[in-house]
Amino acid sequence: MRIKSYYANTVHAAFRQALEELGSDAVLIESHPAPAETRSMGEFEVVCGIVDNPAAKANNPKRPSSAARQDDLAAELKMLRSQMDELRNMLQPPGSDTPATDLDEIRSELIAADIGPDLAAVLVDMANAVRRGSGSRQGPAKDALRRIVETTIHGRLQISPDIDWTGHGNVIVFVGPPGAGKTTSLAKIAVKHCLAARRSLRIISVDTERVGVHERLRALAGVMGVACTAASSIGEFQDALRDGRGKDYILVDTPGFSAADMDAARELAAALKRVESREVYLVQSACAKRQDLAAFSERFSIFKPTKLLFTKMDETTSTGSVISETLRLEKPLSFFGTGQGIPEDLEEASAEALIRNLFPTDRAAAASAA
Repeated sequence: MRIKSYYANTVHAAFRQALEELGSDAVLIESHPAPAETRSMGEFEVVCGIVDNPAAKANNPKRPSSAARQDDLAAELKMLRSQMDELRNMLQPPGSDTPATDLDEIRSELIAADIGPDLAAVLVDMANAVRRGSGSRQGPAKDALRRIVETTIHGRLQISPDIDWTGHGNVIVFVGPPGAGKTTSLAKIAVKHCLAARRSLRIISVDTERVGVHERLRALAGVMGVACTAASSIGEFQDALRDGRGKDYILVDTPGFSAADMDAARELAAALKRVESREVYLVQSACAKRQDLAAFSERFSIFKPTKLLFTKMDETTSTGSVISETLRLEKPLSFFGTGQGIPEDLEEASAEALIRNLFPTDRAAAASAA
């Protein structure tokens, strides 16, 4: 068996190096923070291995059946597991092991919170490696691991609540599924982050499929004292963009495209692609399940979202799906919608708000405090 250490700033990146060099049969044996003397090579050291058995290959150049191949594979896996157990015992400092039941319980808690199974496994493995590397023995192992998982998530989340301003003609587009809260979020940002900063503003409501859907936004714009243009075709939308170029901001409300509306969605996405100085906010509900969020993200990926905005944060007790999808997309969080009030029910996104009730013990403590 060949064994080699790889260094990178994340466990995932180091393991990817191993796969590139050793091939798809590479197995992660151990991961931990890199020692001080090799820290310049990366924050984490990942030990990987691969079984080499040239003699077996020479003696069996052709395997006669699928059953024989399965037997060979089972034998190799059995030997590999035995060697991995031995290596873990050699690499792991005495007294630093965390019971497998604790790791499994925390992994199950993350999955129950709607964190993706693969991400949950990576987070637990990283937390366990950090705990062993730090030599910390304070408090119960499970509590320590939970806190490290939270810290790891905190460090990986990107937060960017700033509204970019580079002069006139900044375009902010709101896309997302039906009922996610795009129109309300647009109105909140218009009041709280545009008008409050004394920036001039134009609102465009674009829907090329349904006539007469612009009235709610017209009414909100009227209350704000802001001009609102209804665009029922791509040509009207482009004209409205040109008319609004003298404003500091142009906020664009779009339809909640369903799977059957993708031709219209692609047409609008193509028009937006030619717009300079644009930000695209993907607006989704925090109440949605992880798989639904992923499906909606895929549907609206044609708009090339640059930031994420989650609404209905006040209506959910579990934020695992939001965490999981945010880390999967690797895009910055902008704002959280916490109610229907305009503009007060809009908060700058924060990692703390997502993490505070991630584990059942935290949710129970929050409920008892309330």
